Amino acid sequence: LNKGALGYLELIFQSISFTAPAIAVTSTMTGAAAFAYVALPLTYVLALLGVLSAGFVVYAFSRKVASSGGYYRYIERGFGARMGGFGGWVYMLYTVIGATPFIYFETALAAQYGLGILGVNIPSWSWYPIGIVVALGALGLAYSGIKNSLRYSVYTGAIEMVLLLVIAFLILAKSSNPFDLAVFTPKYSPTGWQGVALGLVFSFTSLAGWGSMTFLGTEARSAHVNIRKGVIATILVLGIFFLFMSYAMTVGWGPANMSTYSGNFLPGLILALQDGGFVIAAVMFLFIVNSGFVDTLAIINAGSRDMYTMAKDGMLVDKLAETHAKYKSPHISLLTNTVIGLVIFTITGWYFGPFNGFILTGVWTGTGTIIDHILINTSLPLYFRKLKQLKLGYVLVPLVATAIY
Repeated sequence: LNKGALGYLELIFQSISFTAPAIAVTSTMTGAAAFAYVALPLTYVLALLGVLSAGFVVYAFSRKVASSGGYYRYIERGFGARMGGFGGWVYMLYTVIGATPFIYFETALAAQYGLGILGVNIPSWSWYPIGIVVALGALGLAYSGIKNSLRYSVYTGAIEMVLLLVIAFLILAKSSNPFDLAVFTPKYSPTGWQGVALGLVFSFTSLAGWGSMTFLGTEARSAHVNIRKGVIATILVLGIFFLFMSYAMTVGWGPANMSTYSGNFLPGLILALQDGGFVIAAVMFLFIVNSGFVDTLAIINAGSRDMYTMAKDGMLVDKLAETHAKYKSPHISLLTNTVIGLVIFTITGWYFGPFNGFILTGVWTGTGTIIDHILINTSLPLYFRKLKQLKLGYVLVPLVATAIY
């Protein structure tokens, strides 16, 4: 691997890209809104607090451990090699088996629905070639080296977030009531706190990926410092950003109309078209698709390094531990990750339909991340007990994070 190639900003955008901000804001938030309705912003206040507790665990681990194994290595340090291997396999469920085909589906569906909103109709089967193009394009860029893929993610990701903020301010400017603090209470949730709690599950999901920079520990400069600072900075940036965007989307859609919000695949793009006009909506559409593309990059960069490290440790076949002589990328693991993702994308998409395939792989993704974070949370006090550096916070905060997850 290309040791010392990545700086602080590139680490942050690895994790930001994994959350796909444009897709999360314009589409994924519908899951939380389906239960919380107008209390959608409240779910992000709670999600931010919950993710910060989980972030503390990674923060503490990164003081001592920096590796291309990321979560796999954290679990191994606390539990030992066998459970660490299990954690590595679970992360493969999360990224390789779940998130890789999931993002192919989400990007393809976003392209289809987005073009429809803009008045362009394409064939119903077009989800499949769109997904393949996304997969092969991301593979090519990741194959060419981590520096190239993250430089692209930094530039386009920064523009994407600025564009989203501009659209949010346009939406608020055209709203009849841009200041409605009641959205931060369960007042408008039809089932009260129960709806908020169910919506919180989906808000957590939209924030998933903040810890993926840990898999770049070998390639990061000053890894122990930059990953530790980067994880907390990423959580705060994403949490506050999604909180503000959820507020703009809720107010823009209208509290009285939130029951219809989740019935649309891309309600955020509808608002961009309504309040920003066709040109802004068309630019937003391009960045929604690009958001899926850089998310694919982030997913396979993390998943391939999980496989690469497990192969180096004898947990997977040796071939997966090879790196490209010129680009220093784990090219065999990248190819394997992409092929597995495409096979699952093909089978589930054609057998169940693309939308059901999207839901199914999303369930696998969510299951993998929940199990892995519970293992990491439990591993932290075990690891620091081995080091004879155990503190009360290393026990209590992981318990809080586990309870929330």
